[in-house]
Amino acid sequence: MATAIENELNCVLLRPGMGERLRIFDEEFFVQFTGSATGGTYALATGSVAPGGGPPLHSHPGPETVYVLSGEFAFTQRDHRGVSTFRGGPGTTFHAPGGAPHRFENVSSTRSALLTIIAPESVAMLRELAAAFPPGSPTDIEKMLTIHSKYGVELVYGEAGSRPEPAQDGATSARARALAWRLTQSNDALISTLEACSAEGWRAVCEDTGWTVGVQAHHIASGEAPILSMVQDVANGRPHPPTSLQKLDEINARHAREFAGVTKDEAVALLRKNVSVAAGAYRLLTDEQLERAAVVMEGHPPASVVHLIEFLAIGEIERHGDFIRKAIGA
Repeated sequence: MATAIENELNCVLLRPGMGERLRIFDEEFFVQFTGSATGGTYALATGSVAPGGGPPLHSHPGPETVYVLSGEFAFTQRDHRGVSTFRGGPGTTFHAPGGAPHRFENVSSTRSALLTIIAPESVAMLRELAAAFPPGSPTDIEKMLTIHSKYGVELVYGEAGSRPEPAQDGATSARARALAWRLTQSNDALISTLEACSAEGWRAVCEDTGWTVGVQAHHIASGEAPILSMVQDVANGRPHPPTSLQKLDEINARHAREFAGVTKDEAVALLRKNVSVAAGAYRLLTDEQLERAAVVMEGHPPASVVHLIEFLAIGEIERHGDFIRKAIGA
C-alpha cells in the first residue's frame, strides 16, 4: 500500500566542504544546517581546530554536543563536584547541557576536526565572531566578551577549569581584564538609562534608598573612587582601616544632603570619569593581587579583591541602577 504524502518534503545532501564557511582566528567552521532546515530544533557544523585551539571555559543557555572526527581533544567540565578533564579521539562524544561550564582543546600536534550540534541561535554568534576576528586578527577580549554576552554566553577566565590566557591589551591578568570589562559594560548601561531620563524622572524616588534618581546616580559615581582606593590598598598589602556601617550611613546621608540638587550632566560626567579610571586600574591587577584579602567592614570576614570589585565596584552600579530604572519606569 502506498503512503500518501500531502506536503512535499525535500531531503538535503551536503558533500564534504559544503556549507557556510566561517573562519574565527585559526579555526574554521562549515555550518551545514541552521535552524531553518531543522524546524528550529538545532544547527549542525563541522570544525577544523588548530593545535592548542578551542574556546575558553564558557556556558550558554542551549545544549551542545561535540563528536570528534579526527585527532584528539581534551574536554573539561565544571560542576558542583569540581573540575574534570578527559581526552578522546575519533568517535568520542561530549555533551554539555545548557548552563554547564565547559571547554574543549585540540591536544593533537596537527589540525583536528569535530562535529558540533548547537542551538540555532549560536550560528548568528559564530557569524559575528567570524566578522570580528578573521584569521590573523589580534585578540580583543572586550570585543569578544561583548559578542558572547549578546547571546547569553558567559566566558570564564582565571577560575578553576579555565584556560591560561596570555595578557593582552596592557592587562596583566585575563580575569582582571574581564572584571574591568564588566564594570565598563554595567556603567555604560546605566549612563544610557540616565541620559534618557526626563526631568521628572530625575526627581523620582528610588525605593531602596529613599533618594532621588539624581542623588542615587551621583552616589554611585562618587563611590567608585573610594572603592578603587580600597581595592588598591588590599591588592598591594597596604593597611586599610575597616569602616563601620554607622560611619558609612553617616557618609551617605551627608552626601544625599550636599548633592540634592545635582544635575544629570554632573552625575553622568562623574560616572564616565571615575569608572574609566577604576577600570584602567583594575586591568593592571595580577592574579596574585586579585586573591589578596582584608577586613574592610567591621564585623565582617576578610574580603578578596575580586569580591570587592564584583560586589562593590560592579555591584553598586547594578544594584542601585536597577532601582533607578524601576523609579523612572525604564
